[in-house]
Order: sequence, then structure tokens, then C-alpha cells
Amino acid sequence: MNVVFVDIDSLRADHVSGYGYDRNTTPNIDALIDDGVAFERGYVANSPCMPSRAALTSGRYGIANGVETHGQQSQQMNRPANRTDWAGSWTENQPDRPWWTLPELFFQNRIRTIGVSSFPRHPAPWFYHVWNEFIQPQEPDEDMTTEWGHVSFQTPRAEAVVDESIDALERTDAGDYFLYAQFWDPHAPYNRSDEEIDRFRDGALPPYPTAEQLERHRTWDAVRSASHTGIESRDDLAELIAAYDAEIRYADRHVGRLLDYLRETGQYEESLIVLSGDHGEEFGEHGLYREHWSTHDGTQRVPMVVKPPGDAPVDPGVRDHLITNVDFAPTIADYLGQPPPETWQGRSLRPVIESADADWRDEIVFDHGLYTAQRAVRTDRWKLIRTLHPGMWSGVLPDYQLYDMAVDPWEQTDVSDEHPDVVDRLEQRAIRWAHRHRDGSVDPLYRVAERGPSGYLSFEPDFEGV
Repeated sequence: MNVVFVDIDSLRADHVSGYGYDRNTTPNIDALIDDGVAFERGYVANSPCMPSRAALTSGRYGIANGVETHGQQSQQMNRPANRTDWAGSWTENQPDRPWWTLPELFFQNRIRTIGVSSFPRHPAPWFYHVWNEFIQPQEPDEDMTTEWGHVSFQTPRAEAVVDESIDALERTDAGDYFLYAQFWDPHAPYNRSDEEIDRFRDGALPPYPTAEQLERHRTWDAVRSASHTGIESRDDLAELIAAYDAEIRYADRHVGRLLDYLRETGQYEESLIVLSGDHGEEFGEHGLYREHWSTHDGTQRVPMVVKPPGDAPVDPGVRDHLITNVDFAPTIADYLGQPPPETWQGRSLRPVIESADADWRDEIVFDHGLYTAQRAVRTDRWKLIRTLHPGMWSGVLPDYQLYDMAVDPWEQTDVSDEHPDVVDRLEQRAIRWAHRHRDGSVDPLYRVAERGPSGYLSFEPDFEGV
């Protein structure tokens, strides 16, 4: 069986037209949804990029794999090989298998692994461990001067990713393979032409931030606030969102090229195809513009789509089950007919894919560790956010926030004072979850909070009028 995993950076679920967005951003992803299952409430277990992909590839939450942020604290994944000077194989009493990552599961079963990604530029040495072929697309040969200065780190294009992916598949001899194709688009900086952006300039804006909220945000002196991003009005916000949507449409076009190649070569039907994002992007709903910085849904909730191989049963449609990207690795192992390594912590989604009525968990827990240190508990109705370190948002972020997601999906009204019993109950669930899943006595998110998140800037911002 062939497995194709499409990983799209900074793609929030509610900007995918197949998830109900009113702009036609993703016709090719929508077609994939029609052939499989789309998870409406899919969250990355950790955000942003490095923690999210550590969770995906390790099959373990950041509290166990140790990658909760970027920077120096993210350079090693928690596994026995990184806790010893021994360079050989493990003994029979300590076999490698419990610690295999998703690429290793394929590699050790002699299934060709192909990675096409610019992600190691972060760098993440654990990420490109054990691939038969790993390709980093070259950035365009053009001037890329942006608000950040001249950049190449975040400029490899979706077109190059798909070109490299197809070339690699053309070189692959007959036999099964695992292709991981990672797109930087629609991550900033936005590079679409005025013509591409124009098609998204019409249409209703989201309700938040309101004009009054935006005006207040302009008094905040902090990175990625309205005053730092040139957002003076909802018209400016509309232009920013149009540029983001144009980037999504561009990425979708090249996702379509890859899927068309699979169809034209007779591989689409037989392949297991998974599409997701590493995190989303927020646009002022809570004060930051074009940034992924919290456990709010704009950052944490992403599209999660699974198209099973043609001979596997599927009940196509949308699911409202609460899942995280830690569930992908055991799902893929299930379709491969391989038992998941013992340390993997997710659950196979296959029962839910085969039946919309399958029983499932009633809560998930997820973290953010770059600009803030936060842990959230999400149930069918509630979402509790515990802020361990506010980053540059001291004075704005309370220790606890509680949202009734049934009536407040935009997370605008903190009801923690009105429901202290719910706060206590969900906090106890988070404590029990942490006890079950951490590897060792130290919770690495608390270590991030003690040292300060990697994206935290050491100045005291000014939040007048909060």
C-alpha cells in the first residue's frame, strides 16, 4: 500500500471551503474530502511547527517526546538514544521498536520513505532521521525582501514541492512507498500577485475582531499586534485575509497537481492519503495578526482529511469526533497492518473512518509553547486554557480562560468566573492526562514556562485600555 501525507503549513480549518468557508479556496482539497472523511474538530497536539511535527512523526504528545517549543529546547527528541553515549543497537531487553517514529515504521518494514520538505532549516535534526530519500526544495531565485528583511527560510514554493515529489515518485521502482510532502505555503510572507488576491477581496469578513476591538489592539505595543502589522481598520484586515486566502488557493492548486499525478498513474485509488496542517493562523481574534501564538482555535484547529485505500471500508463524510495529529501515526500503522510501537500515544482513527457512529474519546489536551506556554483541555462543550507563561502578553492573558464552545466558538467571552466548578474539573482532567502521558517526572511544558518560550521577547509591552 502507498501512503501519501500532505502537510500544509499555517492552514486553519475554517478557511478551507470544504469545511464550510464561503470563499472557494480549496477545490482540490474539497475533492479529496468527497472521497474520504474530514474531521471537523481536529487539533494539533502541539504548536507551532516543530512541536506539531514532533507529535506527528513520533506518535507521542510533546509532554512525552520532549519537543514543546522551538530553539535550543527543541533540538533533541526524548528517546533512549538521546539519553546514552552507547552508539550501537539496543539489547533484546530494550528493542528499538517501542521508539520508532512514523518514518522508521516504514523504513524498518522496507517500505521506501520519501520526504520532500524544507522543514530541517528550522533546524530539526530528529525530523530527517531515517528516510530513504529526503529532498529540500530550493527557494526561488528572486529578491525576497520583506518586512523581515531578505529571507529565504520560508520561501520554497508549493510548485517546487510538488515538482520534487513527482520526480521522486517517477524514480521509485515498483513497490510500496511513504511520501511526505510538506508545503510552506500559506505561511507568511505572502507572495501572491494582485490578480490572485483580487478574487478573494469580496465576501464577508469574520465577525472578530470588531472595529472596536481592533482600535483597542492598536494601542498595544507588542510584536504582531495591530500597531506592528499596519492594521488600522477592518478594510486592512480584509486585505490581509484576502492575501492569506490567495496563498491557500495557490497551495491547493499544487496539491491538485500531486493528486492528479496519482490519478493519472493509477495510484490514487489504492493509496492511503492524509492531508493536514501543522497549525493555523490567527487574524486578530485575540489581538495578534497573522501569527500562531496560542491554544485558541485559530492556531490549533486545522483540517484533517483521510482518504483510505480503495479496498478499505469507509463511511464518507464529516466527523465531529475530537482528534489530534498524534492519532495519525497509529491510523497509518493500522492500515499498513502493523502494530503501533508501544510508546505511541494516539488512537487509530480507522473505526471512526469506517463508521460515523463509532465510540470515541470525550476530551483532548493540547499545548502551545512558542510565544506563550499554554495547555488546553477541549471537551464537546468546554475549552479550558491554562497559561503557564504569558510571553509578551503579561497583563492580557489570565492564568485561566474558559469558553463555552457551543455558544462561543470564536472564544470571545471568558466564563471561568461563572463556572469555577468546570474550571476545577477540567484542570483535574489535564493533571491526570499529564500524569498518564509524560515520560519522566518533568513536564517539558513547565520547563518551557520556567525558561520562557522561545518566541518570547524580553520587553514589557504596553497594553493601554485593556
